[in-house]
Amino acid sequence: MKGVLHLQQADFLIIDGSSVLVRAYFASAYGRRIMQSSEGVYTNGVFGFLNMMFGAIEKVHPSHLFVAWDVSRNTFRRELYPAYKGTRGELPDELISQFDTMQDVLRALGVAQHFDERYEADDIIGTLASKAADAKRQVLILTGDRDALQLVQNDVTVAIMKKGITELDLYTPDFLMETWGLTPSQIIDLKGLMGDTSDNIPGVPGIGEKTAKKLLAQYGTLENLLASRDSLTEKMRQKITQHQEIAILSKRLATIVTDVPMDITLSDCKMSFAMEPATMKLQELGLHRALTHLQRLTQVG
Repeated sequence: MKGVLHLQQADFLIIDGSSVLVRAYFASAYGRRIMQSSEGVYTNGVFGFLNMMFGAIEKVHPSHLFVAWDVSRNTFRRELYPAYKGTRGELPDELISQFDTMQDVLRALGVAQHFDERYEADDIIGTLASKAADAKRQVLILTGDRDALQLVQNDVTVAIMKKGITELDLYTPDFLMETWGLTPSQIIDLKGLMGDTSDNIPGVPGIGEKTAKKLLAQYGTLENLLASRDSLTEKMRQKITQHQEIAILSKRLATIVTDVPMDITLSDCKMSFAMEPATMKLQELGLHRALTHLQRLTQVG
């Protein structure tokens, strides 16, 4: 049954910082009435991000918290395929400046965060989620990016935001199979076959979602499909054979890396807010409601 599900408790909350900040910005930027501090620093995205993060903490009660960031489009995937994400437009200047501001706020709060110019936030999330799951932590990933669905496993739930944290789809392995008809690992096989227009992943021309899912239901993986091409119809066999290299490349582009080199350990992510520097930073930015929310959160905790 597809629908809005409620957040569940988790030991380890991982936030896709870039995804959440972009959503927070556009949710409050209608009519170009964008919040600014007294010094002219744009803050509407920061305020919305903090609302979502604090709200998630209230619902999930995690012991550990981590935020991952995208900082460059020139990752290793661009080396593999220069057109990767080549169709994406530029973000508004008022939003771009808030990435640094948000990271400064998290630094003041004492929240663990990480970025790497060669990797995407998804890769950093995948690496830490895998480590946490291996350590028997219950992980919840908060994002708006469905690429993260490949990370779903018994100890890793992916919360896809629809409207802030008030409307979410919580993906477990069972819910993913129920709604998509796929296992988590087949998400990348799906992208290999049908591509992804948002990331400009090409896929096989002429294969859409319906056909890709039908093929995966029968053959399981892209590799099994390629090995079994002689059992396909003549038209499909020609299509797969002609574009097998681009299908394999597309799958690689879609595959989240789970071994990003990083110094952050699970213990570094233990949630403990630094109230004095956080208070100073939020007051400096004029985010008084966010400060009140933080104070309430720490008093409850």
